[in-house]
Amino acid sequence: MKSGIMSENQLKSAAGGKLDKLIDIWHGDVNDRCSKRVDIVLGNRRDNSSPVRGGILTSAVIEMNDENTRLMIWYDPLELYYEARISEIGYSSLVIDEITEMLKEDRDPGAEWDPVSNPDKLDIGTIAGQIGRWLMRFRGYKKLGNENKNFFELESYLNHECGIPALYSIFDEAGFDRSGIEQKRLLEVYEGLRNMEEPSRRVDRALNALRVSNILEFSPDSEEKRGLEELLNTRFGKIMKINKDIGELKNSGDLTKAEGLNSFMRKLVLKYRLPGSWVSVDETV
Repeated sequence: MKSGIMSENQLKSAAGGKLDKLIDIWHGDVNDRCSKRVDIVLGNRRDNSSPVRGGILTSAVIEMNDENTRLMIWYDPLELYYEARISEIGYSSLVIDEITEMLKEDRDPGAEWDPVSNPDKLDIGTIAGQIGRWLMRFRGYKKLGNENKNFFELESYLNHECGIPALYSIFDEAGFDRSGIEQKRLLEVYEGLRNMEEPSRRVDRALNALRVSNILEFSPDSEEKRGLEELLNTRFGKIMKINKDIGELKNSGDLTKAEGLNSFMRKLVLKYRLPGSWVSVDETV
């Protein structure tokens, strides 16, 4: 049974004003580019007839019909379930293993986790991220797509992590408090690394180093960050070496601008020989 759609006004109300400036920027950018209004709405991903797969939970797409064009944020109930489990027992391997298994099966946690019916449980940072990444596209950021569908998860991870500096720049422009997002990412990485050994594959080390680079750059000083740095220096020497190289690549251009970000991504793919056939894709056309 479909749960319905949350309108833009309802979404703004649920966010308690936190998304207002970001949504204003969205409408300004889209109007300048397309001379039309594109409202932002939210629905349950389980109602989507063709959802994004491959470990991707919440996603957003531009939808067009005879009546209007809208940015549809397909919010996955597993996001709500995951947040509840983290609040209950913390960032433990038990929670990570449970969610990983549910992702593999694409399991619906049930009607009680419907995002449209539970606006008070929505993670506003997740929604802001979807809006911000579409703003990046309208500002010239191009996705690096992999023509080999077997590398879809690699493609998604690469685009997500490389886009963090540009996304955070948009958040700052909108006055959106990103500290909660950064702290969540820090804890996830810290707990994840504490329960793993250094990857043996070059590609896995490079991807972990990319995420670590963003965590160390943007997370404010905290006990957890100091613990992560100590852990990296004592157990993950190869990842830290790559992290230094990635830092140098980042400094070769402005990653908050489309040209610099697109160039950085191409250099990263070439330097670490990421598998597959990569092409630049404009998702706004």
